[in-house]
Amino acid sequence: MIFEVVISLLAVAAFGLALWWTKIVTVARNAMTTTMAGLSAMMNSELDDDAKEIAVRRAGLSLIIASFNIFWRFCAALAAAAAPILLADIVGLVRRDAVFDLMLRWDYIIIVSVAAIVLSEIVRRWRLSAAGGSAQANRYSTADRFFHILAFSSPAVLKAASSIEDKLVSKPTMEPTAPPLFVTSLARAGTTALLNALHEIPGIATHTYRDMPFLTAPSLWSRLAGGKRHVERHQRAHGDGLEIDLDSPEAFEEVIWKLFWPEKFQEASIGLWRKEDQKSAADQFLKRHMSKVIRVRLPKDGDEAAAHARYCSKNNANVARIPYLLETFPGCQIVVPVRRPDCHAASLLRQHQNFLAQQAEDDFVRTYMRDIGHFEFGQIHKPLAFPGFQAGRYDPTTPDYWLHYWIQAFQEILKYSEHCIFVLQDDLRASPEQTMTDLCNRLDLEPGALKFADYFHGHPDQSPTDLYDPQLSQQAGALYSEFEQIVSSHESTATVRTHT
Repeated sequence: MIFEVVISLLAVAAFGLALWWTKIVTVARNAMTTTMAGLSAMMNSELDDDAKEIAVRRAGLSLIIASFNIFWRFCAALAAAAAPILLADIVGLVRRDAVFDLMLRWDYIIIVSVAAIVLSEIVRRWRLSAAGGSAQANRYSTADRFFHILAFSSPAVLKAASSIEDKLVSKPTMEPTAPPLFVTSLARAGTTALLNALHEIPGIATHTYRDMPFLTAPSLWSRLAGGKRHVERHQRAHGDGLEIDLDSPEAFEEVIWKLFWPEKFQEASIGLWRKEDQKSAADQFLKRHMSKVIRVRLPKDGDEAAAHARYCSKNNANVARIPYLLETFPGCQIVVPVRRPDCHAASLLRQHQNFLAQQAEDDFVRTYMRDIGHFEFGQIHKPLAFPGFQAGRYDPTTPDYWLHYWIQAFQEILKYSEHCIFVLQDDLRASPEQTMTDLCNRLDLEPGALKFADYFHGHPDQSPTDLYDPQLSQQAGALYSEFEQIVSSHESTATVRTHT
């Protein structure tokens, strides 16, 4: 019996080593990637019919070649596995029939399979540890990519998913009554850090990565797959030190704006929303969607607690919708982090260059960002059409482009200063506890014993030198001073009220 076990294990080891040596996993993964690329091309609204046909033909040819490559590698692995069995039979060590009978037993199959899985997991963790804990920039598996392409194949799919959820998932007896909270600013202003802090406050409900890709059906998707998935905590693609996992909050609400206002996204820049852009169906969908997010985030708090919970959105593009938000969601509060323009524009430029490189290396990064409506950076960059912004005046790979963009964006935001709550990023860095406590008071939130210093950089923002046109720098500095005065005025008023 011992010889049969030893020879069978040698055969299993030879089979595995042959698969590893011929790199069959890499070939199979490339075949699936090719399949996903073909499906993505078929469903990509940016491509015309001729381009789709060419892409699908290329994918088909690549799959035929990949199938042949997988076939001969598998045959080679079978031959490698058979070699020790046949050799042992020839020399009279053990009969091959006895080895095959052992290998076909259920207990043998189960034990060897479990051992192989454990060994592969140990090797995977060791390789991840050897790489410093950082994986590839894009952690989407082949299955994840498939479901992403399926979900975003057509606006009808996401709308249908929402309708199916409405029919299958029971509704609470009490609907949320608290107005939503919107965190918005240009990207790189500190909106994510602020969202992470607010996310931890009791009664706040936000989107998380677990809602991807069927964002419009968060409750249904959570029951089907969302709660079963696991991704190790890792640094996000921005490379800014912020770590995320599936339960980290993120901005996915933009998908809904794309669903109902596709015309806004069809030009080289994204148009602004005004009061007259209201659509009754979209308004109702948004409000119903906010209720869904609250239900899936706070399922154990009960209907009464959920009714007083607040939907919190972090969406950078909402800086283009402030009048619309005020009209559609009476009583809503809009929080706008403001970063010093020289630092902010430099950070915008770095991220644009970062995503240009990522999207050139992996086209799925481009597809992913386009589908979720993140047009801030890279090959798909579409600026918001702020009045006065001249997209062709500077090249997006130059610092002056982003400083010019900052000026026009915050001139637009300043128009609604009476309706927004401004927070300086410098204050969040220098005194996070006091700044966030003051913000929570204005938002009527109870943070409890939450330590806000954990969510923000503790070092001062680094100001770049000699990057920008002096005239632009002067204009941006004067505009930033106006925001400083607004914040300072509020702080003085709050101090007077406290002493009174």
